[in-house]
Amino acid sequence: MLVGDAAVTLWRRLRSVEAPRLEVLGRSVRAFHEATRGALPADAKALDPFARIRSDLDWPTSWSGSRESEALWRRLETLEREWPSATREDPLGTVLVHGDVHADNALVTEEGPVLIDLEDAGIGPASWDFVPQAVGVRHYGVPPERYREFVGGYGAEPGEWPGLDLMCQVYELRNTAWAMRCGADSPRLAAEATIRVEGLLDGGERLWTSL
Repeated sequence: MLVGDAAVTLWRRLRSVEAPRLEVLGRSVRAFHEATRGALPADAKALDPFARIRSDLDWPTSWSGSRESEALWRRLETLEREWPSATREDPLGTVLVHGDVHADNALVTEEGPVLIDLEDAGIGPASWDFVPQAVGVRHYGVPPERYREFVGGYGAEPGEWPGLDLMCQVYELRNTAWAMRCGADSPRLAAEATIRVEGLLDGGERLWTSL
C-alpha cells in the first residue's frame, strides 16, 4: 500500500505446523505457476536474476579488484548476454516464478502449504524455480533423489534442456557473490566464499555449506 510517500507492506501471521516436504514444495510451485500460465499479470515485473549479483559483486570487500573478482564480473557479463536466447524456449513455459524456491521459503500451515518471501518473483522461465534444487545436488551434497521428489510433486521437469544448466550457473554465481559480500563481516562466511569462488573459477570440488 502507498501511504503518502511511503510504501507499506502488510503481512498475515501464519502458524507453521510441519516442515514442508519437497514433494509438497513441488506441488505448491506448480500451483503458483499455473495461476498465471497464459494470463500473465500486466503489472508484474520481469524476472531479473542479475541485479542482486551486480550489487553484491560491487560491494566493497577484500575481494574487490582481485583477479577472482574480475573473473566473476566477466562471467556475469557472459551469462547476462546468453540469458535471453538460452531461456526463451523453456519447455515449461513462461509464468510468474517465485524466484528462490527452497524449503525455508515455504510453510505448511493448518490451511495448507504457502510460499513466502516473494521479493525475487517476476515473469520468467518456469524452470528457474527448479534451479535451487538442482544446485543443491550440484554443490551442497543433496542426494539426487531429493531433486526427484521435487520433480514428482511438480509433475513435470525441464529434463535435459540446455537452458537449465545456464540458469544453474547464474544461481551459483548469485550464491557466491552473496557469500563474498557477507564474508566482509564474518570469518566463517569469508571461508565459505573462498570455497565457492574456487569451485566456480578453478573447478574446486569441496562441498558448499548452506548458510
